[in-house]
Amino acid sequence: MNPSAQNQLHKMQRAILLGFLAIALSLVFWAVVRSEAILARDDNPRLVEAELRIQRGRILDRNGTVLAETIGEPDALIRSYPFPTIGPAVGYYSFRHGTAGIEAGFEAVLRGEDDEEITAVLNRALLHTPQIGRDVQLTLDAQLQTAAETLFGEAQGALILLEIDTGNVLAMVSHPSYNPNLLDENFDQLAEDATAPLLNRAVQGQYQPGLVLQPFILAAALDADRIQLGGTVLNPNRPVPIDGEIKRCQTTPPDDGTWADVLIHRCPGPMQDLADRLGLASLDDIFLRFGLATPLELPLNTEVPEIVPLNDPLQAGIGQDTLTVSPLQVALALSALGNDGRLPTPRLVTAVQDKNGTMQPQPEPPTAGDPVTSRAARNIRQLLNSDGSFSFATSALSGPDSRNGWYMALTPTNQPRYAIVVVVENSEDLEVVKAIGVGVETAVVTQLPHN
Repeated sequence: MNPSAQNQLHKMQRAILLGFLAIALSLVFWAVVRSEAILARDDNPRLVEAELRIQRGRILDRNGTVLAETIGEPDALIRSYPFPTIGPAVGYYSFRHGTAGIEAGFEAVLRGEDDEEITAVLNRALLHTPQIGRDVQLTLDAQLQTAAETLFGEAQGALILLEIDTGNVLAMVSHPSYNPNLLDENFDQLAEDATAPLLNRAVQGQYQPGLVLQPFILAAALDADRIQLGGTVLNPNRPVPIDGEIKRCQTTPPDDGTWADVLIHRCPGPMQDLADRLGLASLDDIFLRFGLATPLELPLNTEVPEIVPLNDPLQAGIGQDTLTVSPLQVALALSALGNDGRLPTPRLVTAVQDKNGTMQPQPEPPTAGDPVTSRAARNIRQLLNSDGSFSFATSALSGPDSRNGWYMALTPTNQPRYAIVVVVENSEDLEVVKAIGVGVETAVVTQLPHN
């Protein structure tokens, strides 16, 4: 072979080797350096296929009733919710729209990813075995949840039912609700709906409390010796201007009333006097101690607005200042009065399944503090029982042309164990909110007879 031809052959060999080297470097770059980015792409078919094959764990109520489960064939799995109105309490799972509620808060557990062993990960990658999640058990009671939801009818609002000593949430209603089984079909409509069905009003709802704050302020003032329940209050029924309206006591008190009468008859005037004497710092401390100005920690992945500092003590004392509260916050504060001054921590999850399939109890959270003494809590609780039931109903202005009805109750009356808080939006008819609350009390007494 002549030298010229030999040179050409060497050049061709070098070009081929360089080509192979470039291909090898490209493979290394995409398979190693950029592998995670490729795998994480939303349009990665393997990622989509793997996601659709995940057998998410079940969500169970306190009695083991299924609230959410994955059903269907391995190549056609769907998330099923046997109780169509359970959405706000449990949340939803959707491949298109993500997760919410408990489905989001316990995402890693339900997917089976939180404590996977490396062998399981390798087996799934090599053998393409399905990823199997683990179960989560809640404090919710499916029967009570359904009963409470039904009682709302066409009303818009929220309800919380919880155990006053443990903080266990037995029912969490937000109305209007949504059917998580139909989320994909209805998501755009739900997201645009002015009534905000995707909002969990029981936890995220921010309502002006009005005189809902009255029992808590009076309990703290009683503890601090700022008032005596038998102390005389002059002209308790005097007019109080609020947003251009005149408010008086909800029912007519005696002319020479007492602080006990102020609570029994829901009088705003004396509450303004008391708030003025206490001042913003003391009011702020009361609200913090009762958990009314403290963000709640729940596994629901919910966002709430930032707390705005109090501005006017006269308005703060009657719940018409900057403080807004959720029904769950009010239920916890009410539980403190029912539980001799001990404020519970809210609890939604009682057990989580381990990798061996055994449900492992979750530790009970510690109490959140003692906002008032047992003496003050009992005195105020007895005043709430003036008509034979530990209940309190009132309406609160939520704007120039809007009012919300509130109902709070401790049940059963002989020995309170449960707190009920109901709010009905845009309604002055306290009979509507009372009917919902009393209906839940009846359900509690009949469905939890041994507790």
